Amino acid sequence: MAKLYIVGAGPGSSDYVTPAARKAVREADMVVGDNCVLSLFQDDIKSQSVTLTCKNIDETLKCASDTVKCGKTVAVISTGDPGFSGMLGSVLRRSLAENIEVVVIPGISSLLACAAKLKMTWDDAVLITFHKGASIQRKREFAKAVKAGKTILLLPDPIAFTPSEISKYLLKTGADKKTSVVICENLTSPKEKIIETTLEGVINQSFDATSVMVIKSKLKK
Repeated sequence: MAKLYIVGAGPGSSDYVTPAARKAVREADMVVGDNCVLSLFQDDIKSQSVTLTCKNIDETLKCASDTVKCGKTVAVISTGDPGFSGMLGSVLRRSLAENIEVVVIPGISSLLACAAKLKMTWDDAVLITFHKGASIQRKREFAKAVKAGKTILLLPDPIAFTPSEISKYLLKTGADKKTSVVICENLTSPKEKIIETTLEGVINQSFDATSVMVIKSKLKK
């Protein structure tokens, strides 16, 4: 039976691509993904590949869904894990999973790679993404978690809500300027960089679009 595989590619290194992900791509009649994730599967793609961009996402995902309805299997590759700021949300928001079989192949999120790199547990951490937008309500909930002393693992919006803007916002809402911040750039890649600083120290810096931000605040006594 034809299926729509939504495949997690991991944080960026081929070392973090799972065997299950490679198997799904090898079995697909069509493979969809941006250039970066397609390159991770270049030896596994045995069929047609379609490059996904921000400009063609609507028509490309609809084409993928329609292709499955025609009896062919499609693999849509997602950076990180499909369920966290990944392609699963993009498919579901467009109601493209109706009347077809969808199989999600999980991947290693950059948040998990970040936690592992920093040797930190994330049982009680608050996971936040601003990739889907930085609404006033989402910002308020975020600031509330910081004030409560929670450890935050978050994906900044590289354009609308960068680490610098995040720091400015938290300081305006009363956060301590010495609050610990770690920025992890390009995790698992040769360009990987770990920057340890504070909210105050982040303000005048810029970071790569693939950054993960960790905020560790302390409750005031």
